[in-house]
Amino acid sequence: MSPTRVKLIDAAISHLESDGLYGLTLREIARSAGVSHGTPVRHFASLAAMLSAVAARSFDELKTSLAAAVQLAADSPLDRLAAAGTAYVQFATSNPSAYELMFRPELLDSDEPDYVRASRAAFEQLADITADAQAAGWRANLDPMTLTGVLWAGVHGIASLSIQGALSAATSIDDFAPFLDLFVGDLAALPINSEALS
Repeated sequence: MSPTRVKLIDAAISHLESDGLYGLTLREIARSAGVSHGTPVRHFASLAAMLSAVAARSFDELKTSLAAAVQLAADSPLDRLAAAGTAYVQFATSNPSAYELMFRPELLDSDEPDYVRASRAAFEQLADITADAQAAGWRANLDPMTLTGVLWAGVHGIASLSIQGALSAATSIDDFAPFLDLFVGDLAALPINSEALS
């Protein structure tokens, strides 16, 4: 990847985190990067292509955060799963605009190869962590992809509601940890009889 392309992605991420997702243009990114306004189109076919590169980097950073959390977690696969969930929400709440962009397909070029690679790799990482827990006997009767989807939906919901302030506004609880603990704990403890999940 060329240094100029990296510089443009860096500028887009900086703009996202300081000013949010809306109003972001190639011209504004060029200004922030200190390059001519024509430079971005030499590296990205469109704003959607550039935003896809930003989202791809964000997925890569999320994957790195999850891997680090799992590495530091206890030996129990369920502890590693909980650590991954915590790292996911921490990443989202620390990078709210980039996180929002990652899940806004209407703003992205969803066929852009780096975006496809990075988003799939992040989901596959969660699937691998889930599979390790299942191999140790946790929810072994459930379809692995369905279980991974449920886990992802849960942590994504906690992350999104935390970012929007809706979780603390509704519950008067500012910390997302109790919600995550209950979510993962309930999945671990409660019987599931639904044939739709198996």
